[in-house]
Amino acid sequence: MLNARNESKFYGKENKQSGYVATVDQSTPRRSIIVKSLGRTLRNIAFPTVLAMTGLATASVEGVQAATVKVAFSLNWTFADPKLAKKWFDNIKTEFEKKHPGDTMELIPVPGTYDDFITKLSLLYNSPDTKPDIVQYFDINVGQFAASDLLSPLDDKVADAPWWKDTPAPVQASGKYDGKIYSVAQGINTYGILFDRTLTEKAGLPKDWKPKSWKDILDGARAIKKTSPDASPLYVITGTAQGTFGVVAGPGLLLSASSNPTIYDQETKKWVVDSKGIREVLNFYRTAASEGLLAPTSQIMDPNGATHPAEALHDHKFGITFAGNWIPVFWSKEICAPCWDDKEKTIGFSEIPTAEGQQPGIGASFNGVVLSMSKDPSDPKLAWSAMEIMQARENLLNIAAWVPVVPATASLKTDKSYLSLTQEPFQKSFAELSSSSRSMPSQAEFPIWGNAFQQATQAMVLKPETTIDEGVNILRSYMATQVGEENLETLP
Repeated sequence: MLNARNESKFYGKENKQSGYVATVDQSTPRRSIIVKSLGRTLRNIAFPTVLAMTGLATASVEGVQAATVKVAFSLNWTFADPKLAKKWFDNIKTEFEKKHPGDTMELIPVPGTYDDFITKLSLLYNSPDTKPDIVQYFDINVGQFAASDLLSPLDDKVADAPWWKDTPAPVQASGKYDGKIYSVAQGINTYGILFDRTLTEKAGLPKDWKPKSWKDILDGARAIKKTSPDASPLYVITGTAQGTFGVVAGPGLLLSASSNPTIYDQETKKWVVDSKGIREVLNFYRTAASEGLLAPTSQIMDPNGATHPAEALHDHKFGITFAGNWIPVFWSKEICAPCWDDKEKTIGFSEIPTAEGQQPGIGASFNGVVLSMSKDPSDPKLAWSAMEIMQARENLLNIAAWVPVVPATASLKTDKSYLSLTQEPFQKSFAELSSSSRSMPSQAEFPIWGNAFQQATQAMVLKPETTIDEGVNILRSYMATQVGEENLETLP
């Protein structure tokens, strides 16, 4: 999912790739020049036969111009460790170049935070010379790039892909913009509650604690504060430093379990800036902050805040934690951040309850690691071939283990190799949340709304004396400035 280590320099000169470029000078035989002019067409059919038919049997295959497929990805954020990102993409490059002899896959790793990556990606698109053919990123930004006419629709390509047919409808829909498919999912992040039994049982909570409302969560945190004053009772992230990704794992996650989770009104085509659900989320942060229940702001507002629970839960520093599916896998021997063998006995799991215990009883959001093809790629068929390699079963299972994510396809969620990444209950429990989770809106302005909501919830934490009305006004004012008051609305 993301990387806490932030190793920004991983690729040395030995990893820089360049495609094969055929050159012609005055000493080049005329028949070789003719072969070069045939371009890549000849490479898609039986070369010796064509050469014999055209009388060019002695021409060299090396005379055909090779192609390069450029792939951009986040070096530090998506995978659990930059080394795993390198390992996965190096494997893809090897498979691709074996399948397409003479062609090259150029890897473009981008260091930094997730928003750093999105900014860099925007810059790469500014020039045909730097534009990637394929990008791996999160579905929360698909609308942003599709609306800018930078992506190719994939509807015709995915129609017959077996892995696409095995992808649940909500996950398929998360890659749509304006009715067309612009991304395919490699895996999704789901979110639940992890709690430390050494702290919760001391506070009088049952071993398999299952909160039924947000009040139950706050009451549990209050009890932990009394019995374990050196621990942080409640960990839930917020803050603009975490970028768009932080919305889904923090304020947006709570909103999905609120009385009204609507962010974008599909009927009116307007952004919701005031509702009972938004007010419930603001009040949750305000209450937790005012009572001293939250972990320090240096942690919950840190750019890598979503990864802190891996080490802190291991060290018994957090009582109740809103966490993504990647945290238990971080404890596995393959990642060891840190290693932890008896976590299943110490850490309990629960779904996130709805605000007032209303139906359906639990709420959850998800965001997906996806692939998109840029508009007018250097070679569309070759780019799609590369994406199909990336979507192969073993490569998706490695994504599940190394990012880590819940597999996007239904069949892989029950695969033994996925379930064995950690013991019960974690893998199965986080995977089951995918059936009830909701994605964020695909509209291009979602990052703007997300930033505004983060500003509002952040204000509740930094200054708990801030009123709910003032928090709502922070959200509304920012959105009015960015998208116009006429595009905003209030819901009950």
